[in-house]
Amino acid sequence: MSLFSYTATDYSGQKITGRMEAKDRAVLINNLRKNQLVIIAIRELKESEVRALKKSGRVKLDDLTVCFRQLAALVKAGIPLVKSLNILFAQAESPFLKEILSSLLAKIESGTSLSEAMSSYPQVFLSMHINMIRAGEVSGALETILERLALYLESSSKLNRKVKSAMMYPAVVISVALMITTGIFIFVIPQFQGMFASLGANLPLPTQIMINLSNFLRQYFVALIICGILLWVALQKVMAKPQVRVRWDRIKLDLPVAGKLIRKIVVARFARTTSTLLKSGVTILSALDIGSKTTENRTIEITLAKVINRVSKGERIGESLAENKVFSPMVVSLIAVGEETGDLGSMLDKIASFYEDEVDTAISGLTSLLEPFIIVFLGGMIGTIVLSLFLPIFKITQYVGR
Repeated sequence: MSLFSYTATDYSGQKITGRMEAKDRAVLINNLRKNQLVIIAIRELKESEVRALKKSGRVKLDDLTVCFRQLAALVKAGIPLVKSLNILFAQAESPFLKEILSSLLAKIESGTSLSEAMSSYPQVFLSMHINMIRAGEVSGALETILERLALYLESSSKLNRKVKSAMMYPAVVISVALMITTGIFIFVIPQFQGMFASLGANLPLPTQIMINLSNFLRQYFVALIICGILLWVALQKVMAKPQVRVRWDRIKLDLPVAGKLIRKIVVARFARTTSTLLKSGVTILSALDIGSKTTENRTIEITLAKVINRVSKGERIGESLAENKVFSPMVVSLIAVGEETGDLGSMLDKIASFYEDEVDTAISGLTSLLEPFIIVFLGGMIGTIVLSLFLPIFKITQYVGR
């Protein structure tokens, strides 16, 4: 298979460009004509270009969710898989998603299964997606699995949006406040400094501190920006080290307020993923392994790896979780009940729903708790600056009044 870039016009005469994978130029031309495209130019990409594209390409979670939702609907309606993918290819707006769909089409038409074709893009399709599709292909219930996968992605997207929205408000407010404060120090305070110098009065300590900070920022502003960028890059490299990542993830779990929220998010992700996989026919060990990787916390992942190892030796999941103390006693008890009744998937589904509601409530409470602290912090910061600037004026006014 080779990857080609092409320029063509559609039925309306609009010029479009894209990339498509095909066995050779003849197959590519045939595929483009099937999509009612008039070819203008074709170029085969070099191996280095293909590697760079696969490494850098990304598909938004929302786009992937819609893609699986539409594919499930098309397959359920009785439309063959190849034709369904052709329809999705024609509708896709993301250039990289179009490239992936064309690649999947080319591989499936050459005799490869959908799950095997998806495995060529590990940066887009996670092991969970591939395992679910493989289970659907084996069981003959691909349309059901596709619909279940779409529901899972919708749930994951909803949870991610809640977490991001909770972080967005304080981040935006603090960022804007820092920008305004920096502007005051660089542009406003120097104006007052000139006025104070013309008066020749001794400045109060708070005012002198503000003026010194202003002078420092103006003199070393570019250097501070460069140092900040270098510090950020260095921090990213340090955090990439496995031992540092494990320690940091442990610290996050032990934080006073945020730690509880992080634990709830971890449980919700693990339970939802594992439940979806088990209901799709994936084996218990594979489901637990994939579920552990969706927690996005190395400390939890390592602990769950120990649990999986013990389960592979015949131990019950509930017993292993209880001894490792990775989850709360309530979660462990519910999982144990699910094992006893032989309906672990449904029990994990209930756990996921419960903790997703808990996350929603906790995020709302945390946002409400942060708002007054942010207001007090910003008010105190701006008030301190204003008071420091007007102290000399008050002092001079009192002196003249005497």
